[in-house]
Amino acid sequence: MSSDSTKCEHSSRIQQKSDPQQVSDRIFFTDASNQSLLTIPADILALRELEEVHLENNQIAEIPNDIQHLRKIRVLYLNKNKLKNLCPEMGRLSNLEGLDLSDNPLEASSLLVLSSLRQLRELRLYRTDLADIPVVICKLLHHLELLGLAGNRLKSLPKEIVNQTKLREIHLKHNQFAAFPLELCGLCNLEIIDLDENKLTVIPEEIGNLTKLKKFYVSYNSLAVLPESLGRCTSLSVLDLSYNRLHALPHTLGELSQMTEVGLNGNHLEKIPRLLCRWTSLFLLYLRNTGLRVLRRSCRRLVNLRFLDLSQNFLEHCTLQICSLKNLEVLALDDNKICQVLIPFLAATMLPSPTLVWFRV
Repeated sequence: MSSDSTKCEHSSRIQQKSDPQQVSDRIFFTDASNQSLLTIPADILALRELEEVHLENNQIAEIPNDIQHLRKIRVLYLNKNKLKNLCPEMGRLSNLEGLDLSDNPLEASSLLVLSSLRQLRELRLYRTDLADIPVVICKLLHHLELLGLAGNRLKSLPKEIVNQTKLREIHLKHNQFAAFPLELCGLCNLEIIDLDENKLTVIPEEIGNLTKLKKFYVSYNSLAVLPESLGRCTSLSVLDLSYNRLHALPHTLGELSQMTEVGLNGNHLEKIPRLLCRWTSLFLLYLRNTGLRVLRRSCRRLVNLRFLDLSQNFLEHCTLQICSLKNLEVLALDDNKICQVLIPFLAATMLPSPTLVWFRV
């Protein structure tokens, strides 16, 4: 499954303009990204009607005090610059709803000014080398819907995160969490949790409280078991459990009727979990390197499957179960023990034909 740190972000809920717009000499949008700027140009700071500003991927090391004059700004991209500190005047941007400061060498102490941005709904701080989140951000920003913190050094979240009752997405991939942040289980509006590439060994039973959870990413951890309560997350449609230490899935997950994408790569399952064949809405199924030797007969129920990765297993032949998957477009069977591809198999799978079939035998 996708390894990009922002893979599961929903499209921004903040309405954004994609083209420069000007009405009666009033400019609402400007894009000065990718221009090797060393500072924010004065002519941009003079545009008092601006609502959206793109300054990403420059060489900006300092934010001028005159940023305070952009009182109507709603969306500000400053990611991929050289910012170490944020000026106090940023706290006067009272209409700011979306802020991206990712990929800057920020001093954690300078983030305190963000607690003044009370209308902020989306805050991205990817890869800013944070070891802690300032408590005041969690205490005072009550409208956050998206919090992006992937690629940092976080080991825990402040208990004040429970104040983020409107939070829908939290991105914590590639940090240092050894324990699942229990506080998240109280945020009943969460729809996306990304905790890929951490050090988790257990998911708490309280995860079942998140009945609105749609996408749950916990690949590349050290999970040996899953809580049965995960079956209560009945809105779940995407579940990535790849590269953990799982041998089985709790039977309660069979109740998750909306599953469309499942990643189980790198777990030593040996058999496809029986309950998985009840997820008839599945589009994508990743079973690479799971120790499989045979497929269950009930796999033929997965009639909506379009992508199936069975590579790096111990399958010895192409089974008729695969022939029943008439919507299959991509089938990966490389690095198995297949010695012969039978004509009946090819005939069955070519109508309709998969767009790509890998065989390395």
